Amino acid sequence: MFLENLTKLEKSLWNSHVEFMGVDNGMAEMYAQDRNDVIEVKERFNRGHMGSLKSFIDRMDTHPREGVVLALADDLGSDWVEKNLGWSVN
Repeated sequence: MFLENLTKLEKSLWNSHVEFMGVDNGMAEMYAQDRNDVIEVKERFNRGHMGSLKSFIDRMDTHPREGVVLALADDLGSDWVEKNLGWSVN
């Protein structure tokens, strides 16, 4: 299944990484790691590993985690997010 909004988040984080390269390498690295986390979320979802997906998302930094949860709600619905991840999205 193609997760359009999660893919948009991944691309946005990549663009932020590129924007900060050579200007603020610490920020660039942060965005690169956040993007890697989004890629990991997509891979776990595509493998059907919902238990490890939930625990991985729960351990993410706050800002990228919120982006992932909202993107998944847009892609799969807020009911899916609440049932599988335990997050309520209004």
